Amino acid sequence: MHKMLAIISLKLKETLKSPLTLIFLFAMPIVFSFIFGSTASDTKKPTVAFIQEPSQGELNQEIFRILEKNTKFLWVKATESEAKEFVSDEKAVASIKVTNQLKSHAKENKEIFDVTVYKKTEEYAVLAPYLKETAAIIYQINQGVKEQKSVSLINALKELNASGTISLDEQNLDGRASQQPNLIPLGFTIMFMMFAISSSVSSIHLEYKDYTWQRLLSSPIHKIYVLLGYFIAYFLLGWIQLGVLLTVLSVFFNMYLGNLILMILFGSFVIGLVVSLGFMISTLSHTKKQAEIFSAIVIVGTCMLGGIYWPLDIVPDIMKKISMAIPQTWMMSGFGEIMSGTINYSILLIDMTVLIVFTIVLMVIGLKSIRSY
Repeated sequence: MHKMLAIISLKLKETLKSPLTLIFLFAMPIVFSFIFGSTASDTKKPTVAFIQEPSQGELNQEIFRILEKNTKFLWVKATESEAKEFVSDEKAVASIKVTNQLKSHAKENKEIFDVTVYKKTEEYAVLAPYLKETAAIIYQINQGVKEQKSVSLINALKELNASGTISLDEQNLDGRASQQPNLIPLGFTIMFMMFAISSSVSSIHLEYKDYTWQRLLSSPIHKIYVLLGYFIAYFLLGWIQLGVLLTVLSVFFNMYLGNLILMILFGSFVIGLVVSLGFMISTLSHTKKQAEIFSAIVIVGTCMLGGIYWPLDIVPDIMKKISMAIPQTWMMSGFGEIMSGTINYSILLIDMTVLIVFTIVLMVIGLKSIRSY
């Protein structure tokens, strides 16, 4: 055991002495946290323009009152020309107009909102499902009105708004309003972690070239303890980086991190996968330079497809299907669940299971390839 601890200590000291590794581990993630983390602490709400012409009556007014219950957005009334100007100038996420055939559309469960957007932003990705939820409520109320026949849709919506019995804002485990977490700083941390650990693991080629690796494997310590020593060292390295960044996000930007135990557990699965990927890339490559090029292609490509650079809600459906085969997709999904505060444990369990499967597959490929040394 003390021999394995010596390997862990040696690899940590060796890695932390490298200026390039320190830049990837700490400098770049912290810089990106300050750039993108500021958007997480920004309290300005995105604006949504609700089109209400003077000729339109009480029904639209009651629907507007329902929409206002979502406090994540700033809802403003506007004429059609004003709303068009707001959207074209990008002062509003979207403009919303209740269709003129509301009652017939509600009967047939057709779209009741005419939505205009300049471009599908991350805010719109949050707004779109909310509009569908609101429409579903109106469909349900309209169905009840048809069955009772004694109450009009307008009166039913008035009673609903007056009662205050509905709230479309979710609450997290601490009782605060649930928010769509800003995962961009965390996403870039994962990307730089992958670069740093892959670069560190690729040093195995230099050890092989200097015959250090061969002497280590021929020493009295069992091969499995050597590999475990390397794996644990890089695993700890990943946690040092992730721990520093989570502290920065929490202290400087007051970002809600969710359940600490779940964050530690899920973070460990993520780091384990990153280390396994580094081992696989290094053992499949023949030189350190080849490993670095391979790493750059794999990491940048998968980060683009996996929702690190932009949310997957705004990409085409074909890209969403491709992203299901990318580990970063499941990383971001799990962190998003935990940091939202309203955890769907079935989704989180699926995210963890997929990461475990990826880790096992990558590690098996890496271990099979390492035999060639």
